[in-house]
Amino acid sequence: MKAFFFDIFGTLVDWRSSIIEGAKNLKFFNKRRLELEEFVINWRKEYQPILNQVNDNTLPWKTLDELHEYTLEKVLKKMNFGKVSKKDKKYLVMLWHKIKPWDDSCLAINQLNKNYITASLSNGNILLQKNLFNYTSLNFDFMFSAEHFKKYKPNKIVYLSAASMLNLNVDECVLVASHKNDLYAANRIGMKTIYINRKDEYGSFKNDFKEKKFSADLEISSLKNINNSIKKIKC
Repeated sequence: MKAFFFDIFGTLVDWRSSIIEGAKNLKFFNKRRLELEEFVINWRKEYQPILNQVNDNTLPWKTLDELHEYTLEKVLKKMNFGKVSKKDKKYLVMLWHKIKPWDDSCLAINQLNKNYITASLSNGNILLQKNLFNYTSLNFDFMFSAEHFKKYKPNKIVYLSAASMLNLNVDECVLVASHKNDLYAANRIGMKTIYINRKDEYGSFKNDFKEKKFSADLEISSLKNINNSIKKIKC
């Protein structure tokens, strides 16, 4: 093992509670506070379907920021929020640029940096990731975005191209993620996989997000003491 690639949303940062907390600052949510979590979950539900549309060329290439703008409009209409200002919509989209990390995320990256290459491997666009890493202090050696490859995970091009750009074979690389669909795709092209169980990622809506049945090379509930955990992976 030479390089550890990390998914970001859900795996290293808590998007659900962060977006909920940020959205509380908008006045049009004042009378609908009880629907905030539902709003955020509905927004996230639009995520993979629209990425799939880009991957199969139903939609032209757009960055994740642009896709978040598009799906936000859809969710606001679906939930009958009425007229929302451009300023408030922009504010909501930019919340994805400043999401708080899980308690164990930054330390785990710092620990791995001592002996391995670390890199993000995210559907988040380049500017989004740059802002997010500045906000969270996630200290990666490299940043890889779907924007580099003009395809979104779980398209195999993303995993293969990221490994290639580090001049590594895929079997020298490990993907760490909280989503088994992501890990399954990485495994299919030869990467090692680590599943981190973020039990609070979806709150009470966990059953709304279906994933493949897949057993990663290592399954953990925390990134604490990551250097000891990875010793269990068979090379």
